[in-house]
Amino acid sequence: MLELFKPAPAKERLPEDKIDSGYKKLRFQVFMGIFIGYAAYYLIRKNFSIAMPYLTEEGFSKGELGLALSAISIAYGISKFVMATVSDRSNARVFLVTGLILSATINLLMGFVPFFTSTITIMFIMLFLNGWVQGMGWPPSGRVLVHWFSVSERGGKTAIWNVAHNVGGGLMAPLAIGGVSLATTYFGATSIGYKGVFVLPALVAVVIAIIAFVLIRDTPQSVGLPPIEEHRDDYPSKSKKTFETELTTKENSI
Repeated sequence: MLELFKPAPAKERLPEDKIDSGYKKLRFQVFMGIFIGYAAYYLIRKNFSIAMPYLTEEGFSKGELGLALSAISIAYGISKFVMATVSDRSNARVFLVTGLILSATINLLMGFVPFFTSTITIMFIMLFLNGWVQGMGWPPSGRVLVHWFSVSERGGKTAIWNVAHNVGGGLMAPLAIGGVSLATTYFGATSIGYKGVFVLPALVAVVIAIIAFVLIRDTPQSVGLPPIEEHRDDYPSKSKKTFETELTTKENSI
């Protein structure tokens, strides 16, 4: 595993009188981090579909563009499974933000560099890469939810967090259209201005990635707190055994 993604090490445990306040502050903080972070993934996942009408005016057929667009779904479907196995052994804070930054970078390249939207083959490759790194959003969010929320509350918190994709998906179109408007005004040509579909949402995603990095923490133990099961006395079994142990990829697959 890359050293960059290595799980955050446990720190010396905080004094007992600071644990309750620490948990109260950080649980809200990390939840907001994964909420806005995952929402930002949706700002830069499907904006190619808004660029398609402009690309047809440049001579690409709907069939060709549809083929290119399918690359996102193909890559995302595979990546979501693969990245889940990697994320289980990674620092959620770094993993989520890295995927978001990579996805934003791909969108910025498609917006700023004409070469990346010059042929269907290149667009397919770029969209496939985008779909692949998009698979880095859900797994670390799930890791955070499991480590910071106990069994009895996990379902409710996950349901609230799941609204994030609706928030991000709902904001994508206005941002993309706003990007077209700004770029058209700046460049004075719609044929170039449509690139704003990629640029503005990507820039917003980069800002959110920075905020998410500030907010998210990997595990309670990495900030000196006890495991969530111990803190809430809410164990997954009657034996009151905590399962918060870093396993290898092979152990996770058994």
